[in-house]
Amino acid sequence: MEGTNEALRSRLEQAGIRFTAQRLEMARILLSRPQHLTAEQVLRMMNRRFPRASRATVFNNLKLFAQKGVVGLLELKSGVTLYDSNTRRHHHAVDSVTGNIVDLELNQALEKRVFAELMQEYATVTGHNLAQSELQITLRGRAK
Repeated sequence: MEGTNEALRSRLEQAGIRFTAQRLEMARILLSRPQHLTAEQVLRMMNRRFPRASRATVFNNLKLFAQKGVVGLLELKSGVTLYDSNTRRHHHAVDSVTGNIVDLELNQALEKRVFAELMQEYATVTGHNLAQSELQITLRGRAK
């Protein structure tokens, strides 16, 4: 992914995020490779380089990064929010034993058909339509 300080700084500036050394380090942590990290994991990694980085600073910057599209959000049913380095349109597979998460791409035409069918099914079952909806598929299972 984006590894150089210049590329990371540019990514933050393009998103309208003011550059600081701590934000650059957070971007390096989050965007160095495809991954899904919790806020606690990011805090631990930040504290290796910035021992005085506060929980509030890290959590507030994660929220800012997500709002500005620097990272994506993956909210699991268990109440855990993960910060996703992949901001392209994609879905996920979760190994129920290891917790490993893999990004999956779906053909755009197929995704549109699945979305339309699910929206129709929802309307049929509930008598209502969903506004501002998007399709997020999460496969769960045990890898063999």
